Amino acid sequence: MSNLFEERNIEDVYDNKDDHTRIRNLILKFKQKFGEEPGFLVRAPGRVNLIGEHVDYCGFPVLPIAIQQDVVIAGRADPSDRVLTVSSSNDSFQEYSCNIRDVQVTEVKWYSYVLAGYLGIAQRINSLPPGLQLMVDGTVPMSAGLSSSSALVCASALMSALFLKEKTLKREAMAEICAKAERYVGTEGGGMDQAISFLGVKGKAQLINFNPVRCEAVSLPDSVTFVVANCMVNKWKADGTDFNNRVAECRLAADVIATKLGLDWNQIEKLQPLMVTKNMTSKELLESVEEHLHPGAYTKEEIMGILGVDDSTFATIIGKSSNEVFRLYDRAVHVAGEASRVAEFRRICDENPADIQGLGRLIDESHLSLKDKYNVSIEELDNLTQICRDAGALGSRLVGAGFGGCTISMVPKEIADQFIAQVWEAYYKPLNVPFEEATSKHLFVSSPCAGACVLKVPS
Repeated sequence: MSNLFEERNIEDVYDNKDDHTRIRNLILKFKQKFGEEPGFLVRAPGRVNLIGEHVDYCGFPVLPIAIQQDVVIAGRADPSDRVLTVSSSNDSFQEYSCNIRDVQVTEVKWYSYVLAGYLGIAQRINSLPPGLQLMVDGTVPMSAGLSSSSALVCASALMSALFLKEKTLKREAMAEICAKAERYVGTEGGGMDQAISFLGVKGKAQLINFNPVRCEAVSLPDSVTFVVANCMVNKWKADGTDFNNRVAECRLAADVIATKLGLDWNQIEKLQPLMVTKNMTSKELLESVEEHLHPGAYTKEEIMGILGVDDSTFATIIGKSSNEVFRLYDRAVHVAGEASRVAEFRRICDENPADIQGLGRLIDESHLSLKDKYNVSIEELDNLTQICRDAGALGSRLVGAGFGGCTISMVPKEIADQFIAQVWEAYYKPLNVPFEEATSKHLFVSSPCAGACVLKVPS
């Protein structure tokens, strides 16, 4: 894996000539706006999670890939050294500027994720980066479950570290900084998106473990490819509190089970540490969930009674959740099952990569659990995954937080073109999305790419 701060030629990073043109157009727009060419260019990719949805914030490993679609930021120091300006190559996005001593996230706008990355580095280094002039360009579909928001945070943090001359930071450290920084915009994520954006490896998936972040490259079967399809219903992770509610329910599930096992719930904040503390297997964790949690909803008062806490402490536990009732059993059943599916998916890739039917079954089981136990699917996602299966996918599931966004389907390579044509015919054509638009923006093969890097400004 290359040094994070080593400048790389765009020809070495992008295989697609269209991306070369995109970068040069970004430089031109930057010069037109700010009067000079940028001093630095950085990129941070989006991601697709092959298996392991909604388990990273519970402490369990995930298995994503970084994708070619990315966020690129062009930047130079502000001549006055006092102003942070965030603009976009897309004129439809509102520009933002402020004094560098008054950078704060007070609302969730597109540029808030740029500010979050800037603040994450400032907090880690305990020093403000200089005033910056930034222009953002992105090809990760927004609000589609491919982590466009986290890519913004990661690219911004990388740019800020460059200008602070903090080139000793490792990729793992940057991932952890950015995972914490995203909390500025109210997202209580687990760190997967930031980790794969920095630690992606071309041609490989990455098994990502947490606390601390560490990765193991996983080879995928040569006979299959992965196709992303956007259901065309978009939702930001920071919209409402659906995402944060799931985080709180998982935390409460761990706390309740810990209490019933005679442990101090204050020391057990997640399901994975609970499993480790009691030396459980994934199967035994699921058995513990079955034994100590009841189906249906828990009330706030019921949980407070089990944990022996007051309103103030309970509010601290649930953080940014707005729930009044909590479905602990269903959430924990999904997490325990999904953690097992990640381990089995990795085992098949390592030991029996010809078992693509087995991998497909795990992907389908993941979607069913996300739909029935985690309740994050919607009708459009369910319809699209079924269309993908009917078109020849070995497995198909929603990817990302849910409530909209994309699906990921594992498809035999020899039918990939036929698959894409059939999915367009069945799903996108009725929505009046032309084939060329669909296949350039919403329906595409996703190949594992390398993680974030600094790009050499072309002469």
